[in-house]
Amino acid sequence: MNTLLLPYWQPLAAAKDRFLLELDTWPAEIRQAAPAGGWSALQVMEHIMTAEGGTLAYMKKKTSGGWQVLETTGEENIRNSRAVNERLISPERYSAPATLPEPSGQHPYEGMKMFWAGQRADAEKFIGTLAPEFYDRLVFRQPVAGLLNLYQTLEFMRYHLEHHLPQLERIKQTFPEP
Repeated sequence: MNTLLLPYWQPLAAAKDRFLLELDTWPAEIRQAAPAGGWSALQVMEHIMTAEGGTLAYMKKKTSGGWQVLETTGEENIRNSRAVNERLISPERYSAPATLPEPSGQHPYEGMKMFWAGQRADAEKFIGTLAPEFYDRLVFRQPVAGLLNLYQTLEFMRYHLEHHLPQLERIKQTFPEP
């Protein structure tokens, strides 16, 4: 991966590691249990994986016609990217965008971990094929922020995942340890 992207990719990878290290310590029944009116930890994980998979699919489709035709980042894109990230960093809770399906939480944890690892490897491979002169091209449409460039997309993915870490803590506090 290009060194220009490492400051964006490495925090995203570290956030995933923190998420999984937390869930690795949970008993299976707690991972699967959903508090009243909320998601289980497995549903949260599935939601993140679905969002990341959709992001990668969108970037692949958007770039299939060539990077030269994509618009470059403007001031509005910068403002919108900052705004959505500030929203994700805040302790406020938000509903998932209607574009994402409701997670079932019915997949086995170990299988989900393997799938997520493959999904991230696919993303890393795809991103590794991109030429640096196109990193500022608008490659992903985030439902709230609108179009984002590659740097902004990776940053959004990180903040989205980190936004869900406190949710894990709230879920865990709902179920006393056996």
